[in-house]
Amino acid sequence: MFEESLWLARRTGDRVALAYASLGLACLAADRGDWHRAGQLHGAAQALLDQTGHQWDDGEARYRRDSLDRVRTRLGQDQFGLVYAKGTMLSLEEVLDAALGRTAPA
Repeated sequence: MFEESLWLARRTGDRVALAYASLGLACLAADRGDWHRAGQLHGAAQALLDQTGHQWDDGEARYRRDSLDRVRTRLGQDQFGLVYAKGTMLSLEEVLDAALGRTAPA
């Protein structure tokens, strides 16, 4: 469902929906223990949302915070910071590739 939302948002240019779909996929990656991908996608989701001037809704903000805490704990603060920062610098195409697992996060 998140992948479908990601593609639909991409086609329509809806950056808010892109951010929310990326956030959902980041949380799922963390649930699967894919810590680097989760960290990158969290960074990408925040960067996409920042471009819109919107903020996370309360429910999503809680999910995001919980997921970020898990990723940060698993990777350690320094590694998490690097992975998250890389996510904030991804192009839209790179975000799509990371979200859909077409690239291995570094």
